[in-house]
Amino acid sequence: MSIKIVVVYALIVVLVFFAQPKPDLLSFVGLGLIALGQILRFWATGHLVKNKVLTTSGPYAYVKNPLYVGTFLIMVGFCLIARGDYPVNWILLGLGVLVFAAYYVPYKKKREGDRLRKIFGAEWDDYDRAVPDYFPQLRPYGKGERRWSFRAVLENSEPWTLVAIVGGVLAIYYRDLLEKVVRDFLR
Repeated sequence: MSIKIVVVYALIVVLVFFAQPKPDLLSFVGLGLIALGQILRFWATGHLVKNKVLTTSGPYAYVKNPLYVGTFLIMVGFCLIARGDYPVNWILLGLGVLVFAAYYVPYKKKREGDRLRKIFGAEWDDYDRAVPDYFPQLRPYGKGERRWSFRAVLENSEPWTLVAIVGGVLAIYYRDLLEKVVRDFLR
């Protein structure tokens, strides 16, 4: 398991530990953002064929990194439903965004850009110039013709993201019960 995955799971445990969900408007907005983020991720993975074709259809026609955009929406949604007396959720989100923007984005852009340029050449350069990285444009990039495929969603393992999201939401809303089960298990 990579260090990145271990860190993400550790942050989720901290978020769940401090969660104090409330049945209010902000929680419903949070659930809506989680759903919207997951829908965007399903849409994106249904178009994504890694390293075989340059994916420029679906959400990739509007933004180069729709999976990151979807994940960000999911993260904000989780912070809204997990908010409590302590601002741990917002601190975690802020740290996550800071690390992502300061370290991961430049590293990933260079590494992935070089790799895609090597595979797709001028086609990648045209797409890279025309489509923004994280803030979707209103007018789609016109060269993508691939249709959405549920098989691609499965090949990209996206259903596991949905399982993790449902598990996370349930862990937050049933935190007290989960805490009791863990405590009893550790005795």
